[in-house]
Order: sequence, then C-alpha cells, then structure tokens
Amino acid sequence: MLIENQWGQKGTGFLVVRAIDDKHGRGFLATNKHVLHRDAQMRQNATHVVLHLNIRNEGESVRGQTLHLPLDLGNGSKIWREHPDRDIDVIAFDITPLLSQYPRIEKRCPDYSFFADGAKLEELDVTIGDDVVVIGHPLGLTHRGTNFPLVRAGMIASRIGESLEDEYEERDGTTRRRVLRGFLIDGATVPGSSGSPVVLRPIAGRLVKNAIVIEPPRPILLGIVAETRYAPIRTPQGEILSYAGLGLAFDAETVKETIELFFQ
Repeated sequence: MLIENQWGQKGTGFLVVRAIDDKHGRGFLATNKHVLHRDAQMRQNATHVVLHLNIRNEGESVRGQTLHLPLDLGNGSKIWREHPDRDIDVIAFDITPLLSQYPRIEKRCPDYSFFADGAKLEELDVTIGDDVVVIGHPLGLTHRGTNFPLVRAGMIASRIGESLEDEYEERDGTTRRRVLRGFLIDGATVPGSSGSPVVLRPIAGRLVKNAIVIEPPRPILLGIVAETRYAPIRTPQGEILSYAGLGLAFDAETVKETIELFFQ
C-alpha cells in the first residue's frame, strides 16, 4: 500500500491481521517510523496520512482510491505505536475501523503464522543467496487506474538471524555504533521502498539441508525494508553518492513486537 504523509513524502506499508480469538482479529498497517516522519517530535505532531489503496467494486472490477487516515482518536491517544528501540525503524497503525468502514478494500493480510522466526529460518534453511521478492512502491510509482504495488527481485546478502553493526551519523554530525536486528538484501531497494515487505521467494526445487524440496514453500515474511544504502563515487568534481545496491531490512519479529504494543 502506498502511504503519503502530510508533508508529501511517500513510502510503502503492508497489512497484518492479529488474531484476537478464533473468529475475530484486528488489522494493522506496518511501515517505517520515517515514513510518518524522521523526527520523533514531528511524528507526535502528525495529524493524518494518506493511503492510496484499491477498492473492489460490486462488479468485481478494481479501482484505486485515496483515503485520509486520521492519527488521533480524539482523546489525545494515537492510532499508532512505534518500536521502542530507536534503531528499529518500525511503526504500526491500527486500521481496524477503516477496514470495517470499507470492507471491499482489496487486501492481502498475513497473520503471524507467515512471519519468519528462528524456527522457520532453520526449518526452511534460509541463508545468504536465497531469492526474495520486495513488494512496494519504489520512487512512489503506482499504476494509473489502480494502486497495486510493484514486485521486484533480490537476494539475501547477509547472514539472516544475526544482527548487523554499522556507524550512524547523527544530525549534529557525531557518529555512533548501531546494532541492527536485520539483514541486507542485494537489489530491489530504492527510495519509496521503505516499509516494503521482504518475502522469501517460493521456489520449487530449493536446496534445504542438502536435499532438494520439490514443493515450493508458502510465502514467508522475512522482514521490512527500512534503508537504502549509498556508496560514494569519485568524480573530477568530487564525491557524489550513488546507490550501493543494498537495502537494510529489519527482521519480521520486530514488526510483531511493534504490533504487540497495542495489547500491553
């Protein structure tokens, strides 16, 4: 789903259903904190986001529609929660009332059973070099009559399940070390990809624990794209930044942890 904040900046989000009991659940829109705004105080001051989604008509045709999502419940509380770790760029919006108001929203809503955890990564033998798909709106692109996302291909570029470390430059120019609960993907990430789900590509004939598995696995959510990495290129005029072809994705479990904040 294409998300636009009130300052005109765009990113991607995806829906997740969190079960309440056997018959009921709540719907959440997961994305990055910086899609709402990079500054924490500005996030608190934000009043709404614009969602570009699809509605299925009674004639079964699909059309794009734009909806404004207010962020304040009117009693001073917000419809969103953000992960408490400042280095985990994940936020979730409770959009259950919106889904009830517009029941014909075209949607795919995975639940937690589709989320990768340590056990699933071990069972499916997910590792460096495995193919993934990234589903979103790179560069804010969408179709003309609908708001279906684009699907791009990439591969896992770092050890999944093992934290990364990097140096992060603060706004005051200082740097600090970050420990990132995520992994890198090679390809498929440009600005606008922020908030995109990263899904293990369901390929028949994967090598799992030294055996060829004929049946493709069902799609598994590995993580959520958060950052596009850049690399300096030297020119006669100096250094310019260019895409490094790498994107940072936070683990799927960080999305689950963020949604669970609504139930504490």
